[in-house]
Amino acid sequence: MIFYFTATGNTQYAAERIAEATGDRLVSVGQALRSGSYEYDVTGDGYLGFAAPTFAGTLPGAVGLFLDRLKLTGYGGQFVYGVFTCGASDGFESAALYTVLKNRGIDFNGSYELVMPDNFIVWSDIPSGARLGAILERADRRLDEIAAAIKGKRPGKVDARAPQQLYMPLSEVSAAGNTGALHADGKCTACGLCAEICPMGCIRRDGDGRPVWDGSCTMCLACLHRCPAAAVQHGRDTQNKARYVHPKVKFI
Repeated sequence: MIFYFTATGNTQYAAERIAEATGDRLVSVGQALRSGSYEYDVTGDGYLGFAAPTFAGTLPGAVGLFLDRLKLTGYGGQFVYGVFTCGASDGFESAALYTVLKNRGIDFNGSYELVMPDNFIVWSDIPSGARLGAILERADRRLDEIAAAIKGKRPGKVDARAPQQLYMPLSEVSAAGNTGALHADGKCTACGLCAEICPMGCIRRDGDGRPVWDGSCTMCLACLHRCPAAAVQHGRDTQNKARYVHPKVKFI
């Protein structure tokens, strides 16, 4: 079984490719959070994977919330691993997952780092043209290596350092003043997709059907990148910047 968290499709794509090699089942952490599904039977599974993007050098807050609530039955003898998508480095993310699993009495066989397009456009830009294509091609080659290593149960990186923090803290966004800076501009068509896909359920719709951010946000920016009208903005940081979804993903 592979538990994966995705916003723009990078990690979903990685999880799907690995599942093809290992014959594993896939569980979307975002969907599990929205539906409150935290109990899973892994009896008979040969592998237990956790795939997530790197947020500020560690696990996303949404993944932390899911792991805190996760209840597994049938654990024992599985090859347990992590796969971390990142723009440059996974930082302390491997150490964070190792610590979380150790505290749960789950052995960890290591992690694998996968560099993919950096999509946190609050402070960066999406690579374009040939550069984007080259990153995706390298990622595919690296994914072949990772999938083969996992299928063969070859241990990955085990980082036993004390992580600076286990999870990136959740941000509180408020409808009163919109303290998180997330908002929809005049291009918004009130389609409701952003509210539908938000893993934290922190987007509601006002009387006109437009989104309002209110609650605990994991800053995954799924709402921003996947808005069909490119109407979701983070203050002025994202205006006129390209959006990104993995070109080979069909979101589950």
